[in-house]
Amino acid sequence: MNKIIRYLPIIASAAFAVVLLLVISILINSSFFKFEDDGKKEKRTFHYAFFLPESDFSFFTEIKSGALKAAETMDCAISFHPVDTESLKSAPFIGVDGIGIYPTEKSEEMTDYLLQMAEAGIPVIQIENEVLRDESTFYIGTNNFETGKAIGKLAAGVEFKELYIAVIYSEKNPGLLADRNLVEMGIRSQLGGRTVHLQNEKTSLNPLDAERVIYRLMNQQKQLDIVVLTDPSDTLVSTQAIIDMNRVGNVYVVGFGDDRRIIDYIEKDIIIGTIFRNPERIGFNAVMTLTELNTKGYTSAYVDTGINTIPGVER
Repeated sequence: MNKIIRYLPIIASAAFAVVLLLVISILINSSFFKFEDDGKKEKRTFHYAFFLPESDFSFFTEIKSGALKAAETMDCAISFHPVDTESLKSAPFIGVDGIGIYPTEKSEEMTDYLLQMAEAGIPVIQIENEVLRDESTFYIGTNNFETGKAIGKLAAGVEFKELYIAVIYSEKNPGLLADRNLVEMGIRSQLGGRTVHLQNEKTSLNPLDAERVIYRLMNQQKQLDIVVLTDPSDTLVSTQAIIDMNRVGNVYVVGFGDDRRIIDYIEKDIIIGTIFRNPERIGFNAVMTLTELNTKGYTSAYVDTGINTIPGVER
């Protein structure tokens, strides 16, 4: 026992040294620092904070990847934070030079958070969902008329003289919900002279709410040809509900997102196609825009990063 007590200071010192080395390693590899060839540590000039949903979908992972790639070529560091009440309350006070945010809802509370950031003199980029239209904030994302055209192109493969289409918007994608008139104009423009009956539905932030909407539509609608989703989670939940109700082949699905599970449904001819955005380009352009604002004092107020489609089998 005495021997153990005698060696305790040595053990404690060794443990402290290990912890110290780990802390130094974390700091060295942190995005807050870059290194020149001579090995000297240099703090980057600008620090940008990105507020993104904590989701396992690849969309947000690729936004981060694009932002970090941009940071490698620009004099800036990037940190990522969740889009929650505590994080958004503290955003104006964390001492950053720019903010990129994916607003998860179009609400008075979210608008207030964005205004507080802008009033603190911080450049703010709204990613994909423009819930505040103000000269002090900037938008990077997809043109929603083009989104509608992409949906219409996929729907055109269903060769009925009249099309009964339900577009299911979601509070999880408030940008499309707010611009639903543009989306539906784009759908109609692509379908030409065909008779199109469009109706709107909406899901909440609850990831399973789409199931409720699908079951109601399936049980109440006498005529329904195509269901259009505007959120990846809703796409997966809705498709599963249609499978469970044995309506595959009677009701066609246009999905949203390029999640691997959605692509699997396309390959099995359960979903007729999906639209998806360019998240890596969005993240890259957000960093580039914030850097322009900090170095030049101005930038383009709107950046359209385009829309892509993955079509299913030809009909």
